[in-house]
Amino acid sequence: MTDLKGKKITLFLAEGLPKGIRRVRIDQWSGLAVFIPRNRLAVVFKEEEYAQVRDGACVYFLIGESQEGGLTRIYVGEADGFERRIKDHDNKKDWWKDVVVFMSLDSSLTKTGIQYLESVCVERLYKAGKSILENANKPNKPSIPQEDISGLEMFYENIALILPVLGVDVFVAKDSMKYDSRDFIYCVGKGVRAKGVLLKDGKIKVLKDSEAVLTNAKSFNTHFYHLLKDQLLSLGRIKKQGTKLVFVEDYVFDSASAAASIVLARSASGPYEWKNKDGKPLKKILEAG
Repeated sequence: MTDLKGKKITLFLAEGLPKGIRRVRIDQWSGLAVFIPRNRLAVVFKEEEYAQVRDGACVYFLIGESQEGGLTRIYVGEADGFERRIKDHDNKKDWWKDVVVFMSLDSSLTKTGIQYLESVCVERLYKAGKSILENANKPNKPSIPQEDISGLEMFYENIALILPVLGVDVFVAKDSMKYDSRDFIYCVGKGVRAKGVLLKDGKIKVLKDSEAVLTNAKSFNTHFYHLLKDQLLSLGRIKKQGTKLVFVEDYVFDSASAAASIVLARSASGPYEWKNKDGKPLKKILEAG
């Protein structure tokens, strides 16, 4: 029997531009996501079709430019009146370039609901470590009736699904798979050994206690992923342990090459550096199906 887990997502280019205002819906979901470039806020403030976006309860994400090879800057907020709140951010924060607003079209999101979503989004972004969070504090999770939590968690799952569709891949998808030795791949070199697994979406999860080279190759100091390594150190996702670096917890990289470059502290081709226990490169594993 086929396991049907697909979702129908509708992406509407409100201005006919791939990088302009975009609206996203998921089939059989009352929520709406609106992607707004900072320079198009005036349209949202003016047009009648965005009245509910301006005035309704919402959780929103300010999105900043990521430096080449580095992590995206993110701020998570909640508002009962988005227009008033975003105008304040427009006046006081200069680093962001886009905002993504999430709301419900049936007004089912309450004040405590958006506070809950803000709290879990910040908490899970910290845990994922795939962004630089600009929130000064971790918001407290409000008291929510148990019967409401499942609906809010479903709303969160759709937030985490839609953001990558809009080019903001900062959450880590839930991974319920159980792994055995046949699933593990390894990246080895210069006295270190990292263990990981290939995820369904092509990303690499490097597992806790994996090792990485401490001292960069000279050429790596100007490499695309040099900033990412510095940020992972700053975030405490990898830490110095003796003459090596060690992953403090599992970490998901967007590509095999990103993972291999951080592990080996040099330019690295992930499809060839990651191998199974028999020494077969990831590239050959994928080619074999």
